[in-house]
Amino acid sequence: MLFGVQRQAGCLLRHRLGLRSIASLRPPTTNALVTGPRPSHGQSSPAGRRLQLVAGLALTMALADERSQAKARGDLPMTRNSIADAVEKAAPGVVNITIYSHHQPTSSGSGFLIDPSGLVVTNAHVVAHVSRHSSITVTLENGQKYEATVHSFDTKADLALVQLNDPPATKLPTVAIGTSSSVRAGEWVIALGSPLSLQNSVSAGIISATARRGSELGFAPSHRTEFLQTDAAINVGNSGGPLVNLDGQVIGINTMKVAGGISGISFAIPIDGGMQVINQLRQHRTVTRPYVGMQMVEFGGTILPDIAKLYPSIPQGVVVKSVARGSPAEQAGLLPGDVIIEFAGSKVTSIKDVVATLGFSVGRKMCMKVLRGGRADQSHTVCFVTTDASKL
Repeated sequence: MLFGVQRQAGCLLRHRLGLRSIASLRPPTTNALVTGPRPSHGQSSPAGRRLQLVAGLALTMALADERSQAKARGDLPMTRNSIADAVEKAAPGVVNITIYSHHQPTSSGSGFLIDPSGLVVTNAHVVAHVSRHSSITVTLENGQKYEATVHSFDTKADLALVQLNDPPATKLPTVAIGTSSSVRAGEWVIALGSPLSLQNSVSAGIISATARRGSELGFAPSHRTEFLQTDAAINVGNSGGPLVNLDGQVIGINTMKVAGGISGISFAIPIDGGMQVINQLRQHRTVTRPYVGMQMVEFGGTILPDIAKLYPSIPQGVVVKSVARGSPAEQAGLLPGDVIIEFAGSKVTSIKDVVATLGFSVGRKMCMKVLRGGRADQSHTVCFVTTDASKL
């Protein structure tokens, strides 16, 4: 493990903590619009005035078009209210989750509503320990409290669903789900939740990395999840709360921070992969994962230079490291040393490509194109049917 990673289960702290307020963000200044050339001294002709009007109109239209394109790209400059506007959009759908045991609060976390009927997303480590002697109270942004039960959870993805027991007849406010695939390092993000049980708390920062691998954080190599890294403050009790962009859309689920007094290094589950798990939980109350039976490593640069030398025309790729006996991969004829170049019709350059294509497909026939024996000019096709990993 490169450094200790602490899951934020949200234990209630009883001692006083010194909290530092977030410094105000100063927006960049915006230059005044130039509306056209200065008029010359003396009276201008009607034709001259028409030319000025046409030029001014053309410039205004060009600026408007540029601003529209900038908005579509998401690179409009921040204003003094950018963060406040995003919080205003997202906050009504953010909740506090408190766990009680024998009528005493024992831990807390955060979550967000994804269905107006009262379905809440949070981290599995927030609610997985709930027993028959425990109870859950969900508090909305407006202070309304509801008893709730655990709908389902998946510890491997660290995601869970909580359902309000008796939601109101009116529709509850939900968050807007964005996408994490287009997030770039350096983008502003906002963490919402209830750190230290302080409900409706907001912290802001930037995306520090978009694909921090679980193996870099001390997880087992089989843990393929990649995390969004941010310097936005994520503390005890923030677990399960949303990480949102400046449009107020959820792009991540706050889940952990670096322990040991180190600040500014926290992590969130990317919402794209997270929603795949959440949808499985909503439909089946469990997550089914495919099993192929192979270990993979990537080559390129200084990694696996011997393999890379065999295929100089391929700058990066995925190599089969080992194949499990009796597995779908072995039955398909996949061999250690094979280089995967295509999977289910899509080009493969990283393990992430293979995992994304596999998704949650079980019982599905899938085919790979591989290179073998140093022959870059000749590919082999191997096909297998994925099995249910939980039944091994």
